[in-house]
Amino acid sequence: MLQQSLHEHLSNGSDEAQNENKLRKLGSGTFGTVYFTTATPQVYKKCHRIENSPILAEEYRHLKAIHKALSESGNLIQSPTPLDFHDSNDDEFWDEVKLMFPSSGSTRTGVLSMSRVYPMPSALRARLIDLFCPEDLQDRKASILRRGHHVARLLLGRAEPDNARAAPQRFFRTYNFPLTRMRAEKLGIDTIELSKEMGRMLAQMHMTARNDARDIEIVLGANITSTRTYNKYREPRAWVIDFNQVKDFNFTEEQISLLVDAFFANEAYFPRARTADDLYNVFADAYIDECQKIGEDARKLGKQFIVALEAEQARRDKDK
Repeated sequence: MLQQSLHEHLSNGSDEAQNENKLRKLGSGTFGTVYFTTATPQVYKKCHRIENSPILAEEYRHLKAIHKALSESGNLIQSPTPLDFHDSNDDEFWDEVKLMFPSSGSTRTGVLSMSRVYPMPSALRARLIDLFCPEDLQDRKASILRRGHHVARLLLGRAEPDNARAAPQRFFRTYNFPLTRMRAEKLGIDTIELSKEMGRMLAQMHMTARNDARDIEIVLGANITSTRTYNKYREPRAWVIDFNQVKDFNFTEEQISLLVDAFFANEAYFPRARTADDLYNVFADAYIDECQKIGEDARKLGKQFIVALEAEQARRDKDK
């Protein structure tokens, strides 16, 4: 499907088509770069180093399992759709796309293709800018709205920022903007429902896809799942992305500690495991309920995870 889609666009030799086909950088990190093109609805994640191609291949394997688990369970938080993986020896692929990559990213490594997570709906990102852009940058709101990818991170467990102690901002970006609990609620997001879906999502990743969800990201984008829905009215949707560090969970009590370690190693997307927090209790109850739907063994392991999670949170709080 990907090869056919690329071929259809590359076969059009017009200048306009060639410009559309050029890959542009969507995001970059120490591991790799994500590229997109306006010609197709896919994105391409390319690792920087050829020796990391097996890691990217593993990410593709995990993405397939996660996408299947979340889709079949009806979770409101979805993952991108996995499309294909190509290693450095795939001559047919590289011969076809070598002119699409910028010169800085043209070295043959591994490439994972998947559906794109589109930016937040324009009305929502305009509201985000109105609410959180500093007063001394308000005159730049129009240009901020026009540029950027406008995908925010849903960090329900992160402490609220202390604006009184924050240094003056020279820039304001909506890309990866940190939506803490209070910020999300101010934006109009139902954090109770979001916490519930986070709990369900994590249970599916642990007990069905069988991984530890290490270093995942949960972001707010648009509810676009195919080219058929792109031009329709956009509604917001939460997405889970970035699976290059997840590890297999062997579905045994001995590896519950692996799940707990991954929870605290991640950014604080999930509510912190404090039983005095109503939002955490919604998350934990939804996690256990989802485990029970998966099966009796999953329910037992899920309860052990929640108990171990709360114990570790209490230990960390005590050590502060």
